[in-house]
Amino acid sequence: MDANWRWLHKNGTYTNCYTGASWDKDFCPDDKTCAANCALEGVDSNDWTNTYGVTSTGDSLKLGFVTQGQYAKNVGSRTYMMNSSSTYQMFKLKNKEFTFTVDVSNMPCGLNGALYFVEMPEDGGSG
Repeated sequence: MDANWRWLHKNGTYTNCYTGASWDKDFCPDDKTCAANCALEGVDSNDWTNTYGVTSTGDSLKLGFVTQGQYAKNVGSRTYMMNSSSTYQMFKLKNKEFTFTVDVSNMPCGLNGALYFVEMPEDGGSG
């Protein structure tokens, strides 16, 4: 799950490391100290489905556009393919083309259901 939507907090506490539009200077005076002091909260399987509308069966993945979670409505979904626990899958497209199969039979009118490739470092910039 995209770190943008996950909780970043001081290790062993419920105190946010990032609040509003800035890092808490007590925990994050610099990158190295922040990495040592703060933890990125994981996403449990119930949240994947009930909050974000992401389900999988066998070799298929389903993303729900609007999901009514326990506390709030989530609109939009996205996911990234991982190669390992710390690196993204990198694709070398032959002839710069790809194909995929998608079932749009239940997609409401006016929505864009698409698959995008975006340029990014294999480590997501964590290095």
